[in-house]
Amino acid sequence: MTDDEFKVSIIINANNAEETLFRCLDAVMAIDYPKDLYEVLLIDNGSTDRTFRIASGYSIRLIGTRKRLKNSDSMMTGARHSGFENLLFLDQKTIVKKDILNKLKELNNSPLISGELNVDKYRSGHDTFMFLISSRLYSPHFPQSAYGKELWITKKNFKKVSKNKALLFISKDFFNKLHETGFDYNNGNDDLFRKIIFDHNMRILSHTEIDVEYIGELKVKTNREIVENGYRWGKRYLSNFNAFSFIYYMIHIAILVIVIMYTNIAFLVFVALYLSFLLYLSRSKKDFWILFKVAPAEIIRFYSGTIKYITNRS
Repeated sequence: MTDDEFKVSIIINANNAEETLFRCLDAVMAIDYPKDLYEVLLIDNGSTDRTFRIASGYSIRLIGTRKRLKNSDSMMTGARHSGFENLLFLDQKTIVKKDILNKLKELNNSPLISGELNVDKYRSGHDTFMFLISSRLYSPHFPQSAYGKELWITKKNFKKVSKNKALLFISKDFFNKLHETGFDYNNGNDDLFRKIIFDHNMRILSHTEIDVEYIGELKVKTNREIVENGYRWGKRYLSNFNAFSFIYYMIHIAILVIVIMYTNIAFLVFVALYLSFLLYLSRSKKDFWILFKVAPAEIIRFYSGTIKYITNRS
């Protein structure tokens, strides 16, 4: 493929992104690729902070929306205004490397996502907790760098693979087809990927050579997002009877049985179960002690989100 054939529209969907936008845009503007072969569009999706002002300082196409749009609609706004047939969607917290477009050109595959987020496992207790949860939930594919350079996400392994929203490379024509039937691409939701694989019978390539840095949020914002993630999880998995809803409610029943039948030693039983859970997740002593300190708050916040969903639903 020649340079003339590989032109890319980079689209960033941003909402209240002032914490991370400087780093995101600085990295995009430093990409080592002919400037006339790629463009940068930022969709300011109803921001109420300095997002628009920050973006105005860069030589990019800036499109503002007065009210908050669904992420899928904001992405479509970028696609409609794009000038090229290859679309590279970036999250506002994604920091790309200079060779990103050359790597995409070399791999020559669509749709494609990043297989390596370069997340620091020990940056915070929250990051350690999420890293270890993902390691167990998506074993042996997480982290992908320990599994293989390329991983094809298919119907067979769909539930066993982590699918991040940091970066999505896709053709405009195919993206338009996906948007016609609607999808949810909010905070890592699998719906878009599900449509690609199950509705259109295609595979998604996750490749570690497309590696990016993904920036975390401020602590107060992260805490709020954990609750919101619990709510979204409840909305997705507790709205109907399935394996997740069955396990969720069985845990509550088990807790009630333990409290009733073993009132005198219920506390000790719960402590034993909790420590067993931490040992299962941990890969080292350091992991165990970090989880020992942060896991209760993480679990309570996520759980409060699920309760919020059940309460609102009823």
